[in-house]
Amino acid sequence: MRRANDFSGKYVPLKEVPQSTRRKPLLIIAAVAAVVLVFILGLGIGAGDRGAVEIVAAEASASAAASEAAAAADEKITAAESEKAALVADQEALVAGEAKLASDRKSFDARVTGVKQQEGKLKEREAAVKTAEAQMDTRESEVAQREDAAEVAALGGGDTSDDGAGGTAYYENCDAARAAGAAPVYSGDPGYGSHLDRDGDGVGCE
Repeated sequence: MRRANDFSGKYVPLKEVPQSTRRKPLLIIAAVAAVVLVFILGLGIGAGDRGAVEIVAAEASASAAASEAAAAADEKITAAESEKAALVADQEALVAGEAKLASDRKSFDARVTGVKQQEGKLKEREAAVKTAEAQMDTRESEVAQREDAAEVAALGGGDTSDDGAGGTAYYENCDAARAAGAAPVYSGDPGYGSHLDRDGDGVGCE
């Protein structure tokens, strides 16, 4: 049996065709298919690479934008925290100032209270002094009356026209002598007494 040769066009016996000659078409087809497949795979890989590059670029852009947004947010948070700290410091200073003002006012009120207490004590002392002076005047008047009574009794009952006691008239004090129209009372006048003449010059209720 004969078969035409693919290259010479002659018919040669099949048994005389070499194995390499029979395999060449298959190898060529396989090579072409391989080239096409590699080309297609290359296109796919290239497209995939471009897509991957675009994805990576998009991710990088998104990451950069997110980083910028986070940085801006951090700055705003830091500024807000600084403002809050300043407000807290101002509030603390205000509270401290109010506390100091309250303390000063309390101290001032305490001083005012102390002054008022001192004024009250001073008034009490003044009243006590006036009371003591009045008591002293009363005692002196009583003593003077007793002395005059003793002097009258010693002179024999009131006839004292020559002893300087001033007869039987008697004035408890200078107010009484003035009320009676006898002031000043001279030694020897009716009603004259030593309790009316404190300086002993002979003239009482000057």
